[in-house]
Amino acid sequence: MTGSVKEVLDQPELAHYVASWPRPGDLGVVAWDENPVGAAWLRLLPETDPGYGFVNAATPELSIGVVPAWRRRGVGTRLLEALIERSREEGLAALSLSVESDNYALRLYERFGFCEVGKMGESLTMLLLRL
Repeated sequence: MTGSVKEVLDQPELAHYVASWPRPGDLGVVAWDENPVGAAWLRLLPETDPGYGFVNAATPELSIGVVPAWRRRGVGTRLLEALIERSREEGLAALSLSVESDNYALRLYERFGFCEVGKMGESLTMLLLRL
């Protein structure tokens, strides 16, 4: 996904992932070169405003993005490693996410132990237990 912060905030289905950052319980990491090249973050979403990878209100949903020029260079792997480590430190029990079945990142999530727990169309809901 690309776009300005305003464009994201103007779309309710995306805005709840970033609006009013940070809220209690939010965790995030950023990869930098001279500028940000990627970020990964977690946010708890309520049952009344679920995200695409919603499992339950106690499981934070993971979002990750890497600037196109930096993809397939290990940035996503390092972001995910760092965010999972922070999640362990915070005592989280699980993480969820949503990914399209043809997204290259699906293999990344599987390598880290995320398992498919739901599917809607080509969108998979995945869960990581035992952080």
